[in-house]
Amino acid sequence: MSVNVLPERIVDYRVYLSGTTLLGVADVELPKIQFQTEPLKGAGILGELDTPTVGMTKSLKAKINFRTTTAAMVSLLDCVGHDLEFRSVAQKVDASGSRSYDSSRIVVRGFTSDGELGKLTQGASGNSTIELECVYLKYVINDSTVLEIDKLNYIFKVSGTDLLSTIKTALGIV
Repeated sequence: MSVNVLPERIVDYRVYLSGTTLLGVADVELPKIQFQTEPLKGAGILGELDTPTVGMTKSLKAKINFRTTTAAMVSLLDCVGHDLEFRSVAQKVDASGSRSYDSSRIVVRGFTSDGELGKLTQGASGNSTIELECVYLKYVINDSTVLEIDKLNYIFKVSGTDLLSTIKTALGIV
């Protein structure tokens, strides 16, 4: 195993619907993970601390920016749940100059919350967008799940550790 491995860049990626249908050329803004917080203040604390509630996140939004409006893109405006998968390859380099690669797979499931058909400009991209409210997010690097959030099934795992296991046991969920 080499030391000083430096991540360089995303070599390429693809956007799929239901894991198989290529959706087209797009840029993707992955969900921002923001925990629900509550101020903690009182005796013994200098001021306030916003502390997170374990496993509880604010809205998870994924935004897909398409170069042009396509039938596959418009199909995401249907008010049903969608299963999108983003597969990518990241390039790394080590101190000896040797390159290696990480494969990633990001799965999001959710409902379209916003759609923009973009614009028509001669010789330019159309800038169509879809925003998805994610109820499920799974991030896999080299076949190892590093993050899994399932808002409807009470799952919040980081690097394989279920952060909600004690809470689920106390609630009688498991």
